[in-house]
Amino acid sequence: MEIEEETRRVRSFKALEELLNDIENGKQPKPDWIKLKGPKADLSRLDEGDRAELLGRLHKGVLRGFKAKDVRVHGRSARLAYWTSLARNGFHDFAEDKWSKGYDSPFVESYDYVTPYFDGGLDVLDPYVVYSSVLGTWEYSVEDFLNTEFGSGVKTIVEPMAGSAEFCHTGHFRNPELRYCMFDLDESAKTYVENKPWLEQTERSYLIGDILEESTWKDVAAFCEGTSLSYIGKQSHNYFGVKDLIKIMEWGTTHTEHLMLEVSEPYLLDDEPSLDELTRPEQKAAGFRVGLEDDDDKVSNPLTNELNFYLVAWDGDDSRELFGYRNWTGWQAPMLVALGRMLDLEIRYFHDHETEFLPVDEGTDTSDCRENNTFMVFSRR
Repeated sequence: MEIEEETRRVRSFKALEELLNDIENGKQPKPDWIKLKGPKADLSRLDEGDRAELLGRLHKGVLRGFKAKDVRVHGRSARLAYWTSLARNGFHDFAEDKWSKGYDSPFVESYDYVTPYFDGGLDVLDPYVVYSSVLGTWEYSVEDFLNTEFGSGVKTIVEPMAGSAEFCHTGHFRNPELRYCMFDLDESAKTYVENKPWLEQTERSYLIGDILEESTWKDVAAFCEGTSLSYIGKQSHNYFGVKDLIKIMEWGTTHTEHLMLEVSEPYLLDDEPSLDELTRPEQKAAGFRVGLEDDDDKVSNPLTNELNFYLVAWDGDDSRELFGYRNWTGWQAPMLVALGRMLDLEIRYFHDHETEFLPVDEGTDTSDCRENNTFMVFSRR
């Protein structure tokens, strides 16, 4: 079931003003997106004060955000100033050609994590936000997976090893009626997530617990209501060797109904560069870069897909390790299918064109699972 989105297009600030007036007066419903087309609707032409005022109205007048592909900003300083003004006024551009907000969110969050760098350098960069900007999964959300025949009955979302918990937090804006359970070992991550703005009516809990302890999963089960879906991103489950991953697959399908793992597209380990630069435009404009760098002391193993690397930030003066990935296994779909079948689990994957979870033996010739990340769900038969 493909999610239908409405996009309203405007070609001038006058047309935008008229549209926002109609939305504010209740004459028109909020669209998902407003698309700003052409030079007469280029936000970079406005001074900062007028732009901030207009962004405030845009934030209230859209469900998901706005699209502004035709912006013409010249020069590093000007581009950074433009990005900063949008980020401070509640929109992020972590997905291509879109400036997004939490679905119909009343909270104007600041996504400007770059400006503090000018005062404190690399040391003041928030590692969670830097991680989210370059490695977060923003193209898919709770909504995408629940808006399927397979996921339609889910009542609780579980995010093991939640860290900054983007999956639950962004998901709760669209589905506040669900329960959200997050857990991690990191007390600072719990504090970070609980300080985010949340809709008051949403039932949620962030537990401190070890994914490798069955007691943690039992605590999760006690919070869950109805059918539950656990989601683990590929940056997290790849921390584990085969014995631990089997435990997670077993407990995740015993104490929640479905365990979903994000899985990388197929690749050969030797194809991976020693430095995979991930630098975003605002980072480059500010004067620092971000990437994944191999650990020179531990060579990657193409027979086991074991890797050792770091998420690092650097500038002309210094470098900083944000997160370390040691003894990290690049789990790929065939290996995960083998483990799932060993546990006699039902295994499905997310077919992007069908927007449905299909058995792994069906439809792979028409899906993008060869070129892009996919999402695999393991369930008890």
